[in-house]
Amino acid sequence: MNKKPKLLVCIAVGAAALSTAVAAGEKEDALIEKVLAAYGGDALTGMKSIAIDETYKNAFPGQGYTPVHVEFTELKQEHRLDPANQRASVESWSANWGFVNHTRQLTAGEDIVTINYRTGDYQTASAPDYYTAFGPVIRTSDTLLAFELARQAETANFEGERNFLGTPHQLISFEIPNSPRLTLYVENESGLISKMVRDTGLGPLTYQFRNHLKAKGVAYASDFEFFINNNVNLLTVRRDVAINTVRGAAFRIDRGITEEPARIDTSEMSVDALGDGVHLVGTGFTFTAFIDAGDHVIAVGGSAGLQERVEAYREATGADKPLRYQIATHHHTDHLDSMPAAFELGANFIAPAAAVENLKAAVGDALSDERITVLDKKLSLGPVDIHEITTSHAQSYALVYVPAIKAVFQADHYNGVYQDAVSPANVGSVSLKDAVDALGLDVAIVLSAHGREATPWADFVEAVEAFDPQPCIRQRAICG
Repeated sequence: MNKKPKLLVCIAVGAAALSTAVAAGEKEDALIEKVLAAYGGDALTGMKSIAIDETYKNAFPGQGYTPVHVEFTELKQEHRLDPANQRASVESWSANWGFVNHTRQLTAGEDIVTINYRTGDYQTASAPDYYTAFGPVIRTSDTLLAFELARQAETANFEGERNFLGTPHQLISFEIPNSPRLTLYVENESGLISKMVRDTGLGPLTYQFRNHLKAKGVAYASDFEFFINNNVNLLTVRRDVAINTVRGAAFRIDRGITEEPARIDTSEMSVDALGDGVHLVGTGFTFTAFIDAGDHVIAVGGSAGLQERVEAYREATGADKPLRYQIATHHHTDHLDSMPAAFELGANFIAPAAAVENLKAAVGDALSDERITVLDKKLSLGPVDIHEITTSHAQSYALVYVPAIKAVFQADHYNGVYQDAVSPANVGSVSLKDAVDALGLDVAIVLSAHGREATPWADFVEAVEAFDPQPCIRQRAICG
């Protein structure tokens, strides 16, 4: 994109504030200056740190315990940023139907690491830099957006005028590294940011900011809402902001936290033979089990990328048998992403009743009822048995059992990730073991839609028995 010369705005490290150099597009120049004035001018551009403590209602469209309602869970976050020096710490705590997650991602020296307080260890984060790791935080703070608008002023473009919530706004877009372009809605009268939008592979994302307050002369929105494809995802319950209060300890790994065991490499597509015509195929965080049923194949594991996994399976086995059945484990939309590909491959579907509507929505109108078998308690399908169970993750769930290798295939309840150590369990693991025990199944291994490891049942049981259900194991302030 050709860019005309614009105001060059520099934010220097330390005490220096704002400096303007070359001539700029007049509209961009004027609007940037207006935003900076509204957010505190030198108080914003010279701030040494910002602390944001917030509590959200976190919505899960398509991911709830049932498919009927959008359900909310509590999410707490504590952000500590030194934006001029690109240091950050983001601690998160959530309780999702008993699934407690407690992590902190931070810049620690030259590294970006993620601490898991429930397991007491840390790993090097997959995000390679400040903007990749902490861009999601920057985008939820109108204060940080104003700061970055100054820093990235040379990328800014005036985008016209528009009403938002009945009030005139001017629009300005700009870029931060590793993010689609951001478009800010700036209120004409105040210069405050009311809204930001950006387009991604997930569709349009909308960020709304309301009820602005000030901390040490720096403005911030005390209310924030976030929408994915027009569906609400985050609603603010509480947001508190403090300026220049963050200490260096925020950017250090806690005492007593050790590096986690080495993880299984899932960076490349793998096809693992588990015996008697059963293969686990996948890469990254997405795996499918293929079970040879004689003249056809049965698949279980419905996340995106099925076509690539089918091709890898056929190349590795030398077989080109048709995919006759695709089993949908549950109604969550991320586990139905591959259903259109399965449909195109000619598959029929097995699904719990609770998953049928989401399955139809995923595939589209071409999917007829004749190609769907609704699971009712138990279904035997050649070499596999499918049991309808209830767990802490979903009210109705299809547990796949392969008697020939004494394996259960599941998604979202347990994931073996370590090379030479037992991976931790969660509350879903506990409910899965209870369900398997109630069915009286003879299980030797546990397979996952999110991991490569075929976990020995004894290791799974060990993990379940070691599971600590306390919501705040480390007694951190965020969850106390």
